[in-house]
Amino acid sequence: MADMVKLVLEARNEKGKEAVKKLRPTGYIPAVFYGPEYKESVPVKVKALDIAAIVRSGHWETVRFNVTLPDGKEEMCLMRDVQKNFLNDDILHVDFFQLMRGRKVSINVPIVLEGREVCVGLKSGGVVEQLLYEVEIDVLPQEIPDSIVINVKNLDLNEGVYLKELPLPESAELLVDPEDMVVTVGLPKIEEEPEVEEEVAPGEVEVVAKGKAKEAEEEEE
Repeated sequence: MADMVKLVLEARNEKGKEAVKKLRPTGYIPAVFYGPEYKESVPVKVKALDIAAIVRSGHWETVRFNVTLPDGKEEMCLMRDVQKNFLNDDILHVDFFQLMRGRKVSINVPIVLEGREVCVGLKSGGVVEQLLYEVEIDVLPQEIPDSIVINVKNLDLNEGVYLKELPLPESAELLVDPEDMVVTVGLPKIEEEPEVEEEVAPGEVEVVAKGKAKEAEEEEE
């Protein structure tokens, strides 16, 4: 579990689509802060450079922040939602969600495989196939893992790991079927080539047809 990232959320007076569009070229991203202790969300803005690398890391959902709000109050939070421009990947908007000590939060945690290159089943000609890349859990804020690591080096052919076997934090509860398979080792699938019917040349069909017709004529005679 990584240390919390310190972040300053500044007051945002800009509202409406046009005002927000003018905000982004100045190096800021519009955002909101909300949570269990806040009746209304707080409109804020954050420097793009302060969160860009985290968002593009692919693991931003599990990063905990210690943010300073415009009124000077400090809160622990997560980025709950990130909106991006699908054309150029620019960050358009961020939702920050308040975390409270002692209160669990549901979160999607990445699943990372370790020891793939030295897997026993791989050396036997098998293929390591990861079926799930993240898992949803309920967990206390102080125990949110950056990722859940599975060491697959001892997996042999026809063996695998189920969600119920994941090394979860003490307070964590699975919010998905524990019997779902996360990773499996099996033999590579061999695609069978479709059977090709022999093509009969048009001349051969005609000869056969004529032959039968001739036999029919001879029988009639």
